Amino acid sequence: MRYAIFTDIHANIEALEAVLAKIDELAQENPIDQIWFLGDLVGYGPNPNECIDKLRERTDVIIAGNHDWAAVGKIDLEDFSEAARISAEWTAKQLTEEHRQFLTNLPERLQIGECTLVHGSPYGPLWEYLTSEVLAERSFQYFYTRYCLVGHTHVPIIFQQPDTISSLPTTPLGNSEQQEDIETAPLSSPSQETAVNGTDEFDFDDDETVEMVAVRPFLRLATNQVAKESPATTISDDKAESQPADTESPAVEETNSVQPDELESTEQAQEDDTQEEPDDSSASTASPSEADVQADEDNEAKGKTAEEDIVNAEERLNQEIEELLGLLGLSQSMVQVTNEMLIPPEGEWQAPEGFRAIVNPGGVGQPRDGDARAAFMIYDTESGFTFYRIPYAIEKTQEKIIKAGLPPYLATRLAYGR
Repeated sequence: MRYAIFTDIHANIEALEAVLAKIDELAQENPIDQIWFLGDLVGYGPNPNECIDKLRERTDVIIAGNHDWAAVGKIDLEDFSEAARISAEWTAKQLTEEHRQFLTNLPERLQIGECTLVHGSPYGPLWEYLTSEVLAERSFQYFYTRYCLVGHTHVPIIFQQPDTISSLPTTPLGNSEQQEDIETAPLSSPSQETAVNGTDEFDFDDDETVEMVAVRPFLRLATNQVAKESPATTISDDKAESQPADTESPAVEETNSVQPDELESTEQAQEDDTQEEPDDSSASTASPSEADVQADEDNEAKGKTAEEDIVNAEERLNQEIEELLGLLGLSQSMVQVTNEMLIPPEGEWQAPEGFRAIVNPGGVGQPRDGDARAAFMIYDTESGFTFYRIPYAIEKTQEKIIKAGLPPYLATRLAYGR
C-alpha cells in the first residue's frame, strides 16, 4: 500500500494544488492508494473555503489541527499570538456553515493499520510541538503502532526508538529521592496541565511569534555518555496556547506549570544578571567606560574572540532552556533518552528493523525549516518513506494575504520558509 501524507496547509491553495499535482504525477508511475492529511487546513492563509473543498474532494483521511478548531470556537484564542488570533477571527468570518460543521467534527486522533495519526503529538494531540528527543521520549509511551505521523511544527523531522523499550516509562535520572518525588507527585486536574500539554515551548517573543529552540539532549541510553549537540532548529508559531489535556495524558503537578509571563520574567532576569555581572573584580569599582576598556583588555590578553562570545551566549541560552525544562519536569539531565532525532533527507528513508518512529513530513502552506517549498511524503508499506519538496507560486499567495487585510508578516515569512 502507498499513502501520500501531508499537513499544515493553512489556507494556502497555491501550495496545496502544487502538492496534489505532484502526487498525481507520482501516482502515474506507481499508484497511490490513499491521501492522508494531518491537520491545520486553515489559519494564517487567505483561502480557507477553497482549501477545505479541495481537501474534501481529494483526501481519504483528515484529522483536526489546533487552527481548525480555533476557527470554529472549539479552542480559546486568548493565548494565541496576535497574528494567529487575527487570522483565526478572520477565518471564522469567511467559513461557510457547511465548512464550519466539517471542521467542528474532525477527529483529533486516528489509528490506521500500523500508523497513529495526530496533529501535535500522541501526548498532546493538538498542542504539543515535538522539537527535541526529550519531548519525543514521553510521546513514545502514548502510541502502540510502529509509526506515529505528526505535523504542527512545519518542520520535517524523525524520532526513532528501539521497539524493545517502547512500553517502558520515561526514566528519570538522579538520586532515588528525586525519582520518588516524581513517581509520587499528586495528580492535578486537566486545567492545571496547560504548561506541559500546551506547547512545551519557550516564550522568546519576536514580531508576533514565539521562537522555539529544539535542543538535542546530552544523554544516550546505550552509552550514557555526553552526545554532541546539534544545531538549534528555530520554529515560529503561536504563543503558548492552552488546551485541556488528552484523556489519556498523565496529569502534571501544578507547581510545574510555567506560564508565558513567568518565562519572560526568567529570560529578562537572566539578561539583567548577564548585563550586571562584572568581567573581573577590578571592573566592579570602575566607571562604565573604564569597565568596558578593562573587559576589552582582558579579552585581548586571554585571546578571546567574537566567535567565543557567540558560543558562550549559546551555552547560556541552552542552560536557560534546561532550567525551564526542569520546571516542566522535562529536564534533559532528568530524562534518560532512548530515542534519536533525525532530519530526513529529500528522498527515501526507512526505519531500521526493530525500531518505531515518529515522523513529521513538514508543512505544506507555511514551512518553517528555512526551505520555502511545500513539503509532503509518500509512505510505502514495503519500502518506507520518501520525502518531497515542491515549489509553488508564493508571490500569488502573498498578494492574497495582503489584499485580505491579514497581517503582512504572514505574507513575508512565506518567502523565507520561516
